[in-house]
Amino acid sequence: MRIAWSIGFILIGILLLSYPQIEKRASDAKQQQLIEAFEQLGTISEQVEAIPTTDVAPIPPAPEQLALLDGARGVIRIPKIDLQMMIFEGSGEAALSKGVGMIEKEKQFGKSNVGLAGHRAIAYGKQFNRLDELAPSDEIEIRTKTDSYTFVIIKTFVVDRTQVEVLEDQNEPMLTLVTCTPIGKKDPIDRLIVQAKLKDHTK
Repeated sequence: MRIAWSIGFILIGILLLSYPQIEKRASDAKQQQLIEAFEQLGTISEQVEAIPTTDVAPIPPAPEQLALLDGARGVIRIPKIDLQMMIFEGSGEAALSKGVGMIEKEKQFGKSNVGLAGHRAIAYGKQFNRLDELAPSDEIEIRTKTDSYTFVIIKTFVVDRTQVEVLEDQNEPMLTLVTCTPIGKKDPIDRLIVQAKLKDHTK
């Protein structure tokens, strides 16, 4: 009986240790599915514009893929921290449960100071967990259905959660990443800010 209990505890321990990796793989797989569907939408738009009206249009994404992409605005990539996620309109739980949230959906990449919010936690919502590893000169890539933007980080700093002026438009196109800090703290009052300026824009 003791042997059975010991084996049971060992198995539980193994499951607890492996859960973060299982969760990460599931999250990465979901993000990859979203990104592929988003990229397919862009490709289909280009193909539809290019073909004569008598030709057969390409097959669009499945309805379930389109539902997943409701509110999608683009893809964010940060090579230094191996981050690639979808960007959705809004910063509520509905958006942040699927990816990174665009705080003010009326703003435009390459024209405004676009604020992007992401979760940062030990147990779940790991979008911006490694944001504190970023430093000036690191690059952030944004891709929409029609354009690609490269931003270069100019500064990182911490502010109180009430200091929303960090989202105000500047004299040049900007990107402002926002997340809670320190990681793992319940209801933190501070926000980690990463600001970047536009380096390159291609269609």
